Amino acid sequence: MKRSIIALLSVLIGLVSSCALAENENTFSTEQGIAGVACIITDPAGRLVLVKDNVTGRYGLPGGRVNLAESPTRALAREVFEETAIRVTVGEVYHKDNRGVLFACQSQAPLPVVSKADGTGFLPVWRAPHFASEIDEAYLVPAVHADDYRYRFNGRGELLWSLAAKAPSSDVTALADFSALAPTFYVSQYGLVTGVQQAVAMMGDTASVLTKQIFRLVNTLGETAFYVALVPLFLIFRGHKSALSLLFLLISAAAVSTTLKTGFAMPRPFYLWPNLQIGEASGFTVPSGHTLLAAAVMTAWYLKRRVNDGPAYGSLVIALGVVTLMGLNRMYLGVHFASDVIIGALVGASVAWATVNMDAMTIAKGRPLLTTGRMWLLICSILALLALALKLPNLVYLAALAAGVYTGQVWHKLFPSHKPATSFKGKLLTLAWIFLGAGGMIVAAWCVTQLTGLSWIVLIIVSMSAWSLGPWVLIASPELAKWSGARLGWCNGDKDTW
Repeated sequence: MKRSIIALLSVLIGLVSSCALAENENTFSTEQGIAGVACIITDPAGRLVLVKDNVTGRYGLPGGRVNLAESPTRALAREVFEETAIRVTVGEVYHKDNRGVLFACQSQAPLPVVSKADGTGFLPVWRAPHFASEIDEAYLVPAVHADDYRYRFNGRGELLWSLAAKAPSSDVTALADFSALAPTFYVSQYGLVTGVQQAVAMMGDTASVLTKQIFRLVNTLGETAFYVALVPLFLIFRGHKSALSLLFLLISAAAVSTTLKTGFAMPRPFYLWPNLQIGEASGFTVPSGHTLLAAAVMTAWYLKRRVNDGPAYGSLVIALGVVTLMGLNRMYLGVHFASDVIIGALVGASVAWATVNMDAMTIAKGRPLLTTGRMWLLICSILALLALALKLPNLVYLAALAAGVYTGQVWHKLFPSHKPATSFKGKLLTLAWIFLGAGGMIVAAWCVTQLTGLSWIVLIIVSMSAWSLGPWVLIASPELAKWSGARLGWCNGDKDTW
């Protein structure tokens, strides 16, 4: 047991620290006196290139840390290309302070830009090597919209725009869309996406509004947060095994989706044709994560019903209907192609099949495999290795969540006499403590992350919050429920049968 705990702590410490360092490349030469570099890129209209950080959700200039073997200008050229796919010529220093050095830069080739009606320009940032791992978006932002963006460092916006006004501009190639950069396979599916959008638009007002409401409702069935909120309900009312099986399904679906998206690295429809965008989304497109998750949950539900109730044709029809509506919804929003949806559905069904089969496996003394601590330590280790290899924050959070579950499992093994509440009042009280504590942790983490624009701090705070959910739900909440139940006179506080 001690070795398992040491292994878990080693995985967590190595995971968070390595990802934090990799995120910021915090290996700069102090002899140079430069911690970081950033690039000011403007166009003839005075628009400034801003990138959105994947971890903090804030905007700033492209740039990063200076490695030991690099000069500041070489490091900056590398960082800008990794974050924006723009090759630049680094010019003179425009500003220097304790946060780093700002250089004026010019693109070596005209910037391909698709401009919106408000003047904001889209850049084909999905071609950047670090897209989706470090950067979510890149825009050419007009000065009139400078206040619409939240910058990584408070008080830096005014400085950036004052320097941008003096920087040499880069040439721009104005485009109607990025279809010239689209794979032929996606160009052929453009009509399918527009067809779904036009079909909804051509409905009568009542039918169109109803369809959009149905799509909005169905979209919830593809949100990981929705199902994670159901895990405590499964734990209290369906038992430990059902809750951990559902959580395993959710983590597996999210990890597979994230990994495949990075592997395929294909652009979303509205990246190529900005006029298609109706809904919000980020990252790559294959597979459709919402469709994958919906297919995984609905397929697992159908397979369970089939085991318990026979053929369950009605459940099959419902599952197929939900997945189909999810796919049409994602196409309508302009965030996925038809092929993304189909691949997502097939992968999701496969994840569900694997989960249902693993759920039926047992080890010594008939103990379900998915309720064992070693299984969750293995899950945590696999996710940690993937996170380190792909440098994806979402995988870090999933690994931390799995580590939290392992911590809870270890506690139950150390204290086998601990039992959850069996009375209805006790279950409700436990559930109340779960949501109260989990909600407090999430709000606290959110508040802390709003105070900083440093990615590594946010990465650590969110990871620790994800880890703490497991011990809180599996350890603290039942004990607090027992204590508060005794105070309310619902149990004597000494027995587990309350």
